[in-house]
Amino acid sequence: MATEPKKPQTVTKKHLARKQKEEKQVKTAITVTIVILAVVAVLLGYVLVDRYIIKPNVVVASVGDTDIKVSEFRSSTIYSRVNMLNQATQYVNFFGEQGKQYALSLLSQIMDPTVVGENVLNQLIDEVIIREEAAKRNITVSDAELEQEMREQFRFFPEGTYTPTVTTTPVYTPTWSASQFALINPTDTPEPSPTPTQTPEGWVPTATELPEGFPTEIPATATLAPTEGPEPTATAVPTDPPTPTPYTERLYNKDVNEYYDSLSPYGIGRKDIEQIIYNGLLRDKLMEDVTKDLQPFEEQVWVRHILVDSEELANEVIVKFVDGEEWLDLAIEYSTDESNKNNGGDLGWIGLKDSYDPDFLTGAFALNEDGEISAPVQSQFGWHIIQLVTRANNPISSSKFEQMKQTFFTDWLAEIRSSRDDIMIEDVWTEYAPETPAVPEELYQYVISPNAEGN
Repeated sequence: MATEPKKPQTVTKKHLARKQKEEKQVKTAITVTIVILAVVAVLLGYVLVDRYIIKPNVVVASVGDTDIKVSEFRSSTIYSRVNMLNQATQYVNFFGEQGKQYALSLLSQIMDPTVVGENVLNQLIDEVIIREEAAKRNITVSDAELEQEMREQFRFFPEGTYTPTVTTTPVYTPTWSASQFALINPTDTPEPSPTPTQTPEGWVPTATELPEGFPTEIPATATLAPTEGPEPTATAVPTDPPTPTPYTERLYNKDVNEYYDSLSPYGIGRKDIEQIIYNGLLRDKLMEDVTKDLQPFEEQVWVRHILVDSEELANEVIVKFVDGEEWLDLAIEYSTDESNKNNGGDLGWIGLKDSYDPDFLTGAFALNEDGEISAPVQSQFGWHIIQLVTRANNPISSSKFEQMKQTFFTDWLAEIRSSRDDIMIEDVWTEYAPETPAVPEELYQYVISPNAEGN
């Protein structure tokens, strides 16, 4: 049976209208999709441009024609935060409860991004001034010096083990006049007390410095106290001790690369570290040039004092001394400075920058004549009667001379900075002060926890 042919379908106006409507909807959908994709692409592009082009080039400060941008500010601040965290951890690890005090000070600064950020921003401004001043004096840092400094940072000395230069500390031996010698009168010095005495609070560094005796460097190794256990048995010692593995160029490069890898998550790269090292070397070179005419001498006074609790008592002691009573006897009877009352309150030579109360130093350096005594001088520790034994321009130790140069250079740099009117700090810098790396909660809790022995 033959198949009947299909009749052609008649296309009506209704069918045409529906088809046109569907085609229009498809076109609309495609257009909307394209527009959405375009908007997403624009937004993504803006985010990328904003993050990697616009924001890094925002100016946070300027020195003359030199701009300090967000990219440099952020990387330098993050690097500073990393070092502060490492330092706090080392103080806790090596010095236990004693180290907690200094570690807490560091952690408190890190927890406020603007504190570290402001310090770093001022440092970056100083570095611009240093580069300008160094250029005026034709002071530069070579690539070889940069590499040498990096090697020293990792204690890699391919030319031989580094041996620090030992410099002698000059000792001043005064030539006493008869009147000066009579003030001290060593034959009248009583026998020292058989019980040890402690230095009063007046004669330790201020609270903003490290506690007395607190180490200023982290030791390379720490020795653990032995624990109780069985009696050790003798162990044969080999005739030829094992040779330590040499610190080769390969190991040095491995350590350097690992160091860079540890910083890369924070966005700090090799160039950032090299720039930081370069700035430090340039600062050192400029400081040596600026301080080349300084001599390792400073004006000092040799003084002794009697410390009492009130101005009235201080005046009574002065009257007794003027009436002829011996200074030594008055010091033993009245002074509350237990560390030196038995030798007449003798403090020896002191400098104007030494760690004494500022008011005390002012009173001491106001005296000019040998044997002259001051009016009562009030400090945060009480009332002092100060006697000048003598004053002189004395040689100082190499460490104190280095501190003198640092202070001189810092003051010199601050004077240059204050004299300029082309240094601008933009308020926007606070928006870019990084909060990473953050203080680990466990470290902070450990630092603020009370001493277990005190519980």
